[in-house]
Amino acid sequence: MPDRVKQSIFDMLGVYYDTPGGLPPLNVADLFAGSGSMGLEALSRGARKCWFFERDRAALSALRENIAALEAGQSAVVLPVDAWRPSPPNADGQGFDLMFLDPPYRDVENVGPDGLLRSFLRTIAPASAAGTLIVFHHPATVTLTLSSEDQWTVEDRRILGTNGVTLLLR
Repeated sequence: MPDRVKQSIFDMLGVYYDTPGGLPPLNVADLFAGSGSMGLEALSRGARKCWFFERDRAALSALRENIAALEAGQSAVVLPVDAWRPSPPNADGQGFDLMFLDPPYRDVENVGPDGLLRSFLRTIAPASAAGTLIVFHHPATVTLTLSSEDQWTVEDRRILGTNGVTLLLR
């Protein structure tokens, strides 16, 4: 994710949570974590704990190195699993307050009712509390339209060059 997109996301979150430059003590999930830059940034801005979901071995190695380098081990949980699996574990049994969803672009080419994204949203909705926020990073060409069946609403949508960011609220 380009740095300017990441900065824009955290600016949006600062406004959303009324904590400019920071975050409240949230339980965060970094789905498709890669190097962990989004979750680690959330921790540096005040998030309580972050669960990193990543299945690629090379990315897992880089993620673990980044967590160690930033001494974030007490606040970081690494889960070597596919984030698309039916239901991500709850954050210490309490659910996630904030989820970063940055899947491979090929996985979100179909944002229709039968696509991976919409199926995922419907699957995690029952375990997500009202007020849970998802930051969905996608190609600018993707437009997500949700129905009441999805149990999420589009809170905000921004186009940043070739990148799109959509905030989804439960």
